[in-house]
Amino acid sequence: MRSTVRSVRSAATLVSAMCVTTIVWACVPGPAVVPIVTSVGHSVGTVVQVSGVVDDNPDCGVASPASPDPQTWFNLLPPVNRTFPFVGYQLWRNTSGTCRSSRRDSYRALATFNMASVSQLRGLVTKAELIVATRALPSGVGAEPSCVAMIGGAESLARFGPNVGALPVSGAGMITVIPPSLPGPPTGNLRILLPSGPFPSGNTVFTMTRPWTAGAIAGATSTTTTLASGTGGATFSVDVTNAAVSALNGGMPTLSWMLTGAVEGPFVSPTMLNVDCRTSYGFDLRLTHL
Repeated sequence: MRSTVRSVRSAATLVSAMCVTTIVWACVPGPAVVPIVTSVGHSVGTVVQVSGVVDDNPDCGVASPASPDPQTWFNLLPPVNRTFPFVGYQLWRNTSGTCRSSRRDSYRALATFNMASVSQLRGLVTKAELIVATRALPSGVGAEPSCVAMIGGAESLARFGPNVGALPVSGAGMITVIPPSLPGPPTGNLRILLPSGPFPSGNTVFTMTRPWTAGAIAGATSTTTTLASGTGGATFSVDVTNAAVSALNGGMPTLSWMLTGAVEGPFVSPTMLNVDCRTSYGFDLRLTHL
């Protein structure tokens, strides 16, 4: 009898200890799950569309200053600067005598992100954010109404669809110049130079306010906020979670965006100013995941 009681007590003690152990194990929190943020590798490109007005005036024989050469200018940049594409414009006027020969080079900035390189994150991404930030403002800020503080010559962000095809971008950065067509028939002494081809075309995500103001951007197709960068420019944060998750789930190899410029379209009359509003921007696609 004593043996039975002792056995029962021993069993009860064991069960009690197991319960306590189980309760303690269940109540002690495990290590916190810390989300990881990964920046997706990308390639960039600058596209320039050239247009202008040719003046047949004899005073135009020697250009002063020399007309812009986007390719040479780009080649002379430090290699790191080529990885931050340019958007905006450059206005040029031959100021020799009474010459009115003028040119406008309009710039757009492209960025393509390599989604195939993060395909292992399929099903793990909880947030995706595209950060577009001014890297360097041009000397022409304030010299002409379209070249404004904080954002320079940028106008809007556009996104490319899944069937856009190959864009002119590279990991080291590159420039593509769309030259003007042959001069048109003269009007007086002036002949118009129209671009020989169009810019790449995308779907507008948001348009920047001019003058720039901090806060949420009204009318954006993806939630976007903008703040001062602290270095004289502006930063735009765009919620692109749906686009990134769809790209990963669908096996899309890339996602691409483009900054358009504030001054584009036909250039058909002489300018009075020489203005450099080519603005350098950085792109960063950040995936938050488990």
